[in-house]
Amino acid sequence: MEILRKISKVLDIVVFVATTLAIAGVFYEGMTLKWYGFVGILVICMDYSFMPTTIIHLITDRKDKSIWFHVFSMVMIIIAVVMKIAGIDYPAVTLVMWYFYIWFLYGILIVRTYRKQV
Repeated sequence: MEILRKISKVLDIVVFVATTLAIAGVFYEGMTLKWYGFVGILVICMDYSFMPTTIIHLITDRKDKSIWFHVFSMVMIIIAVVMKIAGIDYPAVTLVMWYFYIWFLYGILIVRTYRKQV
């Protein structure tokens, strides 16, 4: 279990960096009013690093107060997958809120880990 906790701390940083780059890319697209292919890759990296990290946190943090954020994240992932399969489009505002939710959540997890070490 301790190895999984160490892996989750590394993955927290990966998710935070991937989310930061995805948010920056989306805003850059908005500022230039152009579509860039690399932004889609950044979003995919964010999503596919976030999903397994959430599952790992559900396993490692099951006795922690933060478990409810990970349960919420998992429920939202399931809803997003069902919407994708059903062909329902996501409103743009929900995507922006989702990006910032992930960004703040993993930023807080990184700060919390750092504070415990100091």
